[in-house]
Amino acid sequence: MKLFANTVGYRLKFLATGAYGIVFFLLAAAVAVCPFAGLIIPDAPVPIGWIDEDHTEFSQRLLKNVEALNVVWVTFGDRDTLIANLQTGRLEGVFVIKKGFEETIKSGEYEGTLQLLRSPYSTAAGVISESVGGEALRLWLACCSANEARSLGGNALYQSVFDDAIAVTDDPILKLERENEAGDTGRVTPLLDAAYSSLYLLCGVAGFFMLTGIAMSRKGADFSMRLVSRAFSVERYRLAVGVADTLYIMPCALVPLAAFGAAGEARLIAPLLLLFALYAFAFGGIASALAMIRSQTVLMLCICVVTIGNAMLSSMLVPLPSSGAFAAVSHVLPARWLSRADLQNPLMSAMGLGVCAAVYHALPFIFRRKES
Repeated sequence: MKLFANTVGYRLKFLATGAYGIVFFLLAAAVAVCPFAGLIIPDAPVPIGWIDEDHTEFSQRLLKNVEALNVVWVTFGDRDTLIANLQTGRLEGVFVIKKGFEETIKSGEYEGTLQLLRSPYSTAAGVISESVGGEALRLWLACCSANEARSLGGNALYQSVFDDAIAVTDDPILKLERENEAGDTGRVTPLLDAAYSSLYLLCGVAGFFMLTGIAMSRKGADFSMRLVSRAFSVERYRLAVGVADTLYIMPCALVPLAAFGAAGEARLIAPLLLLFALYAFAFGGIASALAMIRSQTVLMLCICVVTIGNAMLSSMLVPLPSSGAFAAVSHVLPARWLSRADLQNPLMSAMGLGVCAAVYHALPFIFRRKES
């Protein structure tokens, strides 16, 4: 046992001081941080031009509502200047409020009231058309409702209904909730989604790190052979490497785990930390099994296949069916258990990963006994 612990310590020292370990650790940390960049850097508003041919109360009201949007930045100028900026790509689009806009909207019509001149270089035409069009639609709906009220109760009811319909509310229409088999787990927030993305991306890097760790450990064959001379088998040496590599990559998981705590989901920190440790250790077992391949070319090919298969068939990137034979078979992949941690009891995922890790680490010892 002391020799095993010394081997783990030797491997940790090798990773902490060698280029291979340092580069992978920095890469994993950078990948874990990447999903949070979008939360720190605010979205830049889309520049649009504005031409008002109506000059009425309603056209000014529409402009005021559009300027309050975070997704667009309204610029003004004469028509020729705005069109020139549109053609050079400085503006994503130019909105033209056609003459008669207020009169048409008040009558309950909308055809031809709003025009969008789109830049040939525009990449956000859909966003700006929906945003500005949505504000115009709100005016139209308010007028339609008020017109119906007028037919029932006169101008007083018309004005009351119009004011109520046009009022801005801060209450969201749609709320997203994440649910699993155990029940409601709270509202989905951007920070929580970024935390899950960070964890899944980190898992992809960690899996590749564990797989290549065994391949790189072959460079220390003289060290492992000296251990064999002391009745310390190659399989036990690879097991020690798997333990050391797991311990080495664990600190990178603090990034998404801290985000879970900041998102108000501190109860997930301990289960996900355990799952990540089991996930990495399970990949250590897969690496030990693959290390039995003598050809370096075939070994690297298998590492690539396992890495890609684990990422693509585990529901971390692409949703997979939750039932059926394919879903059942996919549970041989460690990432499949981890990706379902937010959909089922984390204890079930931990048990599944524990079984995977035990089986994968047992395979090299089993095949060695069969060969002897």
